[in-house]
Amino acid sequence: MKFSKWTKKNYEADACCVAPKLLGQYLVHATDKAIYAARIVETEAYGGTYRRQADDGAHSFRGITKRTAPMFEAGGITYVYLIYGMYHCMNIVTAPQGNAQAVLIRAVEPVQGIAAMIENRNAQSAAVNLTNGPGKLCRAMDITLKQNRIDLCGNELFIAHPLVPDTFSVVCTERINIEYAGMGKHFPWRFYMKDNPYVSK
Repeated sequence: MKFSKWTKKNYEADACCVAPKLLGQYLVHATDKAIYAARIVETEAYGGTYRRQADDGAHSFRGITKRTAPMFEAGGITYVYLIYGMYHCMNIVTAPQGNAQAVLIRAVEPVQGIAAMIENRNAQSAAVNLTNGPGKLCRAMDITLKQNRIDLCGNELFIAHPLVPDTFSVVCTERINIEYAGMGKHFPWRFYMKDNPYVSK
């Protein structure tokens, strides 16, 4: 697979601008076991404001904590957290330092290292449910808290441009599974590839 890496400049914009641009890009994780690569098909933006309303759906909404500290750093690093004590979720921090914005990678389409992904998930095949959710893709691609705060311009975990650009339609809608958010649950900050089977349900 041939590609060129994203540079620091790609992460300097607001999350709601970076999120749709990540669609069709590759998420690559190089480990001793395998080199995992997957096409990003679904993202969600968090942090910042929408129509002058602060995003109460973002982890950073109530300020900086030990857990949310990566979101307050300059764009171009990861923010990985654990939910329900068992599932990891990977975010890409964006915007300048102190702005506390990030993009959740919600779903990917496997491209390379698929046999290892199947093994990591204890799955039977590369069916669409292998990586069609943030927890699923992290387990498949062996992304854990060890990858929290990693520099995305390094060689372990990074975003890459396909050398031949993809053609697809982008759907923009409200984010999902954040019913706790008052205003934020209505922000149209979920982006996904239309008709891609790996998009989460």
